[in-house]
Amino acid sequence: IKVSFNGEVSTDHWKASMDGTEWNIAETSPVFGTAGRMPLDDPETEVTIHPVSILPIRNATVENQKIKIQKNGYILVDFFHIEVGKVSFIAKGEGKLTAFVGESPEEALNENTKLFEQYPIESYSLTEGEQQIILPERTVRYLKIFSDKGCEISAVKFKAKIWPVDFLMSFECNDERMNNIWNASVASLHTSTHGFYLDGIKRDYLPWSMDAVLSTFAGDYLFGDEQVSRNSLSVAMLPLNPQKTDLGIPDYPLHALIGFNHYYQRYGDFNTILSYRDRIEQLLKLYETLQDERGFISANVGVSWGFVPGWATRRGPDKKGTPTYAQIMLYYNYQIGANFSEKWGDRKSAKYYRMKAEALKKSIIKHFWNEEQGLFINGYTKDGKLDTVISHHAQYWAILADIFPKERYDHLFEVLPTIPYYHDYVSYEKGYEFLAYSKAGKVREMWNFLFTVFGDWLAQGHTRFPENFSYKKSKDEQLIFYKRPYGLSLCHGANGVPGVVAVLNGIAGFSQSPTQPNHYTIRPELMDLEWANIEFPIKEGKIKLKLSKEGKNQIEIPDGCKVDFINQNKVKKTFTKKGSYSM
Repeated sequence: IKVSFNGEVSTDHWKASMDGTEWNIAETSPVFGTAGRMPLDDPETEVTIHPVSILPIRNATVENQKIKIQKNGYILVDFFHIEVGKVSFIAKGEGKLTAFVGESPEEALNENTKLFEQYPIESYSLTEGEQQIILPERTVRYLKIFSDKGCEISAVKFKAKIWPVDFLMSFECNDERMNNIWNASVASLHTSTHGFYLDGIKRDYLPWSMDAVLSTFAGDYLFGDEQVSRNSLSVAMLPLNPQKTDLGIPDYPLHALIGFNHYYQRYGDFNTILSYRDRIEQLLKLYETLQDERGFISANVGVSWGFVPGWATRRGPDKKGTPTYAQIMLYYNYQIGANFSEKWGDRKSAKYYRMKAEALKKSIIKHFWNEEQGLFINGYTKDGKLDTVISHHAQYWAILADIFPKERYDHLFEVLPTIPYYHDYVSYEKGYEFLAYSKAGKVREMWNFLFTVFGDWLAQGHTRFPENFSYKKSKDEQLIFYKRPYGLSLCHGANGVPGVVAVLNGIAGFSQSPTQPNHYTIRPELMDLEWANIEFPIKEGKIKLKLSKEGKNQIEIPDGCKVDFINQNKVKKTFTKKGSYSM
C-alpha cells in the first residue's frame, strides 16, 4: 500500500496489523516501489535453454538438427541445466507421441508411472502436418520423446522460469576444479530461488525453514535479494502466540534468529528485525517453557518428527532424544535475543537472556563436553541414556556459538575426517559446518572435502548439488531418496552454500565484527593457488580483491567502512577510506 503526503511517498512511522490488536512496523520493499509492480505479480523471466545433446536411443536418427523417430523409437535430450519450465518442439508424423522428463537419464527413460516424481505427461496425437507441442510445466534436465508410429522432431527448446537476480559476487582462480565447484554452487542456489529458497523443485516446491535460512548465508552475497531472504526467514518463525503443537521439528525455529542475525549483519536493516519483535520474543518464551531443570529441550513435546539436524545422521544423534547441538543452538538464540533486546532498548530482557544463555552454556559443558576426547558427545537418547558417540553436528554449532575451545581446533579437525560415514553422506547442513571450518581457519581442510566429495559429484556429470548425496554409492543408489528410486532433488540449493562459503569466508577470509557492523576483516588463504579474483557485496558497497601468491595483492573498498587486511605473516593493514590499495 503506497501512502503519500503532498505527493511524497512515506513509509516512516506507520504500523500494520492483521487484527487491530497486534501492531508491527510495516514491512516495505523497494521491489514494489515503482508503478505497475504489484506484490502478487510473477517477476520470473523466461530463459531459453537449448539442448547440449540429442541422443538417438532406439530406432531413431539425429543428423544436422533433423530428428527422425521410427516406430516405437525414442530419443534422449539433455539440456544440461536443471530448471522449472516448459519444453516445446515442432512435431510432424502420425500416431501417439509421449514425453518423459527427469533430473537423470535413468529417471527420464523410466516409463513406470508409479515411480514418477512428477505427474506424467499425457500423450499427444500427431497429424500429418507440423504442429507445435508445448509440454506442461515440469522440472527438467533430461527429456525422452517416444513415438509409437514414427515422426520428425525439430526446434527443441526449454523455456525455463528463472528468478531475476543481480549477480553481485564473482570468483575466478587458476584452478579449474575450484571454478567448477563455484559455478555449480551458484547454479544450485539460483535454480532454487523462486520468491523463497525452495525445496525439491521437482518434488515439494515449498519452503523449508532450516534449509531456506541457511541458503541466505550464500544468497545474500550472491544475489542480495532481500525480499527472498525475508520471505525465507519469515517462514522459519512460528506464528503469533505459538504453542507446543506448532513445533513439528523442535530445532527448526531456532534457525530463524540465527538467520535474522545474519540478515542484520549483511544489510544493516534493523527495522526488519523490529517488525518481527513480537514473534521473536514469543519464540524465546516458548522455548523457555520447554526447558527442563538442566535447561535442555527434548523431543517429548508432542511433535511428530523430532530433531532433524540434517540427513547425515548415521552416527546420530537420536532425533527423539536430547541432542547436544540443539541445546547449543538454543544458547546461540538467547545470545542473539539479548543483542536484539539491547538494540530495541529493552535492557531488562537483554540481561535476562544473557543470564539464560550463561546458565545453559554451563549445563551444556557439564553434561556434553568429553574432556578425554576433547569433543562434544551426541547428548541423550530417547530413553535418557548418555549417547557418547561423536558426530559432526555438535562440533560445528559449538564453533559458531563460540563454545568450542579454540585450543582444541587442531585436534577436532584431525578427528573429523576419521568419523565413520563423514565423507559418505553429504546433507544440507554442510553450509553451517563450512562456516565453522572458515571460522576455525581450516580452509585447506574445507577445500580438500570439496574436492573429494563435491568435485567427484561434478565429475560424474551432475550440474547441481542435490539434497543428500554420497559419491561412494552405486550409480542407481545415488538417485534414491525417501526410499524412492528417483527421489533425489535439489533442496533449497542449500548444498550450493558450502562452495560459496569456501570462497567468501575461506579463500577471501572475509569476516565481520559482531559489535561494529561496518568493520570487516580480509584474511586471504590462497593455499596452492597462484591467483584469485573475488568481488562481493557488503551493505556499504562492494569489496574487490585481486589476490596473488607471488605478486601484489590489491583491494578496493567502498565508503563508510573499515577493512583490516591480514596477510599470511599476520601483518595487518587497515583501510578506512574509499579507494584501491596494493600490498
